[in-house]
Amino acid sequence: MDLIEQLGGYERAKDGLHRLKLEKKDLLTCGDLIVVESEIDAALLEYRRQHNIFEVGDKVVVKDHPFWPEDYVILTVEQEHIGKWYMSAWRHATDAEIKAGKRLEVKSEN
Repeated sequence: MDLIEQLGGYERAKDGLHRLKLEKKDLLTCGDLIVVESEIDAALLEYRRQHNIFEVGDKVVVKDHPFWPEDYVILTVEQEHIGKWYMSAWRHATDAEIKAGKRLEVKSEN
C-alpha cells in the first residue's frame, strides 16, 4: 500500500499536508503512521503525475511534438489554467526536466 492510500486517499493526504503547513509542523500522524511533510509532498506529486492531475504550482511541459522554441520551457500551472482545454496538451515535467530547466527530448525508437 502506498503512502497516499495509507493516508486515506489523495484528498485526505492533501488536507493533511495543508494542516501541517497551517500549523507549521513537520510531522503528520495517521494511526501508527508518522510521515514528514516532504514525503507527503513527493507522494502527492507522484500521484498527480500518474493520474494526470494538475494543481496550481505544478511544473508542466508541452506533451507532444513541440513546435515553437517556447514549447520547450517549463511552465507553472496557475489558477486560470485549471480546467482549460490546453491542460490536455500538457504533462507534468519530470524531475530531470525541472533540474535542467527545460523540456527534454525523448528519443523515438523509430
